[in-house]
Amino acid sequence: MVRVSRRSVLSSFAVLAAASAAPRARAATAGPPVARIERVTDTYFGTPVVDDYRWMETFPRTPEWDTWLKGQANHARGVLDALPQRAPMIAALKRYAEAFDMVGVIPAGNRLFLQRVEPANPAPRLFVADSVGGPERLLFDPTAERRPGGPPVSLDWMIPSPDGSLVALGVGEGGSEISSAWILDVATGVRTKVTALRSKGSGWSGDGKALFYYRVRAGAVPGATDYEQGGSCWMHRIGTDPATDIEVLRSGEGPGFVAQEDDAPWVQGDASSDWVLGAHLLNGYLQPQIFVARAADVAAGKPAWRKVVARADGVAASVLVGDGLYVLANGRKSNGEVVRIDLASGQTFEDGKIVLPADDAVIDSLTTAKDGVYVHSLRDGQGGVIRIGPDGKLDRLAPPTSGAIFGLAASPLVDGAWYGSDDLTRPAGTFRIDAASFKASQVRLEKLKPLDASRYVTERHEIKARDGALVPIELLRLRDLPRKGQAPTLIQAYGAYGTILDPGFRGSALAFLDAGGILVYAHVRGGGEKGEAWHQAGMKTTKPNTWRDVIDVALALVTMGWTRPGHLAVEGTSAGGIMAGRALTERPDLFGAVIANVGCFDTVRFELTPNGKGNDAEFGTVKKEDEFRALLAMDSIRAVKPGVRYPAVLLTTGANDRRVEPWIVGKFAATLQAKSTRPDPAILSVNYEAGHYTGDRDAAIAKQADAYAFVLAHTR
Repeated sequence: MVRVSRRSVLSSFAVLAAASAAPRARAATAGPPVARIERVTDTYFGTPVVDDYRWMETFPRTPEWDTWLKGQANHARGVLDALPQRAPMIAALKRYAEAFDMVGVIPAGNRLFLQRVEPANPAPRLFVADSVGGPERLLFDPTAERRPGGPPVSLDWMIPSPDGSLVALGVGEGGSEISSAWILDVATGVRTKVTALRSKGSGWSGDGKALFYYRVRAGAVPGATDYEQGGSCWMHRIGTDPATDIEVLRSGEGPGFVAQEDDAPWVQGDASSDWVLGAHLLNGYLQPQIFVARAADVAAGKPAWRKVVARADGVAASVLVGDGLYVLANGRKSNGEVVRIDLASGQTFEDGKIVLPADDAVIDSLTTAKDGVYVHSLRDGQGGVIRIGPDGKLDRLAPPTSGAIFGLAASPLVDGAWYGSDDLTRPAGTFRIDAASFKASQVRLEKLKPLDASRYVTERHEIKARDGALVPIELLRLRDLPRKGQAPTLIQAYGAYGTILDPGFRGSALAFLDAGGILVYAHVRGGGEKGEAWHQAGMKTTKPNTWRDVIDVALALVTMGWTRPGHLAVEGTSAGGIMAGRALTERPDLFGAVIANVGCFDTVRFELTPNGKGNDAEFGTVKKEDEFRALLAMDSIRAVKPGVRYPAVLLTTGANDRRVEPWIVGKFAATLQAKSTRPDPAILSVNYEAGHYTGDRDAAIAKQADAYAFVLAHTR
């Protein structure tokens, strides 16, 4: 998938840092290296599609590609280092980075696991406290794990055992997301390797005696088109040789299984249940097909899987509680509903009972505590929490602060839950929900310096798109910023996978506001801010709504008097690259600058990449005529026309990116450089120590300084 997740401590830091610092060339060169053109033409349903740079796709990478890419990186570094706003922007970003930290809390039994992003450390670290308010012990420091001369180390995932005595870790290098799996004993600090193959944590057995984890098949070659295919979920019994691990759910396994675009088998137990949940994930997060088996049979290595959820049910998340399976489904209601399936009586989704009906709030996650199922909802940018009690009673939290709620977490062995909360001009804080009173109070885990939020203003508007749809936006600016129609205005949008663009605090944003800029978050179609219907209105054949919503937002900002054409910029990341690339190619006259990070531009070819399978469900496939034409319409590379003066474009990629291959970004850079009439039409910044993400703080600051300085240079 190329999806950017809603929010976690690690992901919010990593997305900021994605594909930033390149090798340090020290003076601006005459121009970037020219890419060789070797034209290939494919024909789909009678339509020829030209590819001038197919040679970039060679696997393994060729010396020609590596030389060209390094030349692009050196040229970009010289241009960016020479920007007049870059040095003061780095100073401002460091000042704000030193003022705030972030903490993500995961309870397990009586222990708290804390992932900390701290100003003094280049990467997030993992701590544990044996009780609330107790002293913290360092469990894992990625920086200390780095080999001399080796790439940066990252903690890609972590899952504590039910009682918190053990924690499973996914450890990667260089942002490649090829994570080896480990189990760490919390009391002793002893770490045991489970597998060196690319793995993802799935869950624990209810008794904590076994870890379930997904891994690619043996012999899978990183970078090959079939690398992600045919993986399985395995069971590792604690204290046994990993060579004896048991395959418990294979790709495509289960009675009534229906073939899907990609398939990542995922298994999880629960301390309260005699059942084990087995799901076949799509795009790494959707649960379109769910099976269950008896925990005792799984423990014996002989699961008898039974299907309880089908793809048409539209399930995004599920949790076990005793004999009940609670699923968050949007197949029938766009905003989502929670359905309880009684496993003991043999129910399936169709027989299940609706325990939380859909309303005007969007439901997007759920977790379990001893006192019930906790659900996160979102209404008009404001987060909410609902508890579904064992008797079906619904309790709705009255949060002590307004704003976003993220990281809702609980332990099935303990009452209550935890969450983080912030607002556009309020730094994140950690809150604990007391089960008895169902009230939340702040727990001071963050180290924050005072912030004079009165200097800033947040405005919320709904912008009418050309077809009448209302697109929500948040506009951030200095309170005393004059409305003279010339403010540098950066629009950030995503618009894919039903993901909600997080309306939360980012200290780095204040540096842009201090420089006189306006920052706008546009919740365009393709996202999930207004439920599944909003998502479906910006995918496949409806995808043009995504970038046209951004264009309409930009025009509205001009009408409002804040800015004007040429003073506008747009930024998109990953799947948001479709939005950014097509906004710049459809309205090159409107924007002064475009930032596209690890962007998906070659949509006609994307399904042929190792990560392409599964994204067919979001974007489409060239195997179907209507979907091919939709892919061609959203393809930024084919939309570039010769002789047009396109905006200044900053593209970024990570050399180790396995979600959006670097050649996808390279092709777009080469196309703009060959066809745009602007003297320096596009620069390509490359991070050789990153993939789709990186967790290095200094790289994050460097990348953000590049982006803000680039926008200011081309929108004033």
